[in-house]
Amino acid sequence: MTKSHGWARNDKGLQLSALLASDHLTEQSASPAVRALAAEVLVEISTLNPRTGEPALTTMREALQAGMDVITANKGPIAYGFRELEGLAQAHGKQLRFESAVADNLPVFNLMRFGLPTAKVGLVRGILNSTTNYLLSQAARGVPWKDALAEAQRLGIAERDPSNDLEGWDAALKATIVANAVMGLDLKVSDVVREPVTEEVGERACEAASRGMRIRPLAAIGPFGTRWAPVEVGPDDPFYAVDGFSMAIELDTDVAGHLAIALHQPHVEQTAFGLLADLVDIETHRSW
Repeated sequence: MTKSHGWARNDKGLQLSALLASDHLTEQSASPAVRALAAEVLVEISTLNPRTGEPALTTMREALQAGMDVITANKGPIAYGFRELEGLAQAHGKQLRFESAVADNLPVFNLMRFGLPTAKVGLVRGILNSTTNYLLSQAARGVPWKDALAEAQRLGIAERDPSNDLEGWDAALKATIVANAVMGLDLKVSDVVREPVTEEVGERACEAASRGMRIRPLAAIGPFGTRWAPVEVGPDDPFYAVDGFSMAIELDTDVAGHLAIALHQPHVEQTAFGLLADLVDIETHRSW
């Protein structure tokens, strides 16, 4: 079901090649309510609303109440409704998965679930927004700001209106998810301090590069608060080499030590794989 291309349903299975070859799906009337569908899993990938998480939050709420497992790459509803949605999933014996909501298929939540099941995370740093990291990386090379932004938009990484990225809304939502789902905090999106990434910051990145330094758009999450801002780092910092569209996260744990993991130059295929991995995980749990 889509907002602008109609919807399609076939209980025996949809012919994906035929659907993808057309500009519109088979049905153009009002789509049925999610709770009316005899589906086992909802895969929610609607457009982000960074201020409220709606209407995706309501859609996911209805799916869980109807007895569906839920997978999403939409950071909005998880940032604004994680506790509620997780509670609904547990109450109905269902699974809520959102690996692609923070950094494409960078395994943040699966790492905690399967690799660090008893560890507590006290501090997190991360490059969680690929658009701003790319812009600052290109600025450090002397590429004009407008040219770098146009290229990011052409590749489909940056939105036509890049304000959510540049003003830190995207990173604030992701930081909120990490704080609540990984660290067990009760952070609100409005609690995140945001310092916008502007063309002037790009000029600083170019100057820093001349001194052998880098400026990275870093989220820092800890007991001191949560902040997203362009930060200058040196060659001894793990984020120094995380260039272009790449993203990375660093976890400081109590018993598992200091861990860092990076995803090199992801594109939309990696987001899709994160969704697929969540689907496989849900099906695996069913078979246990």
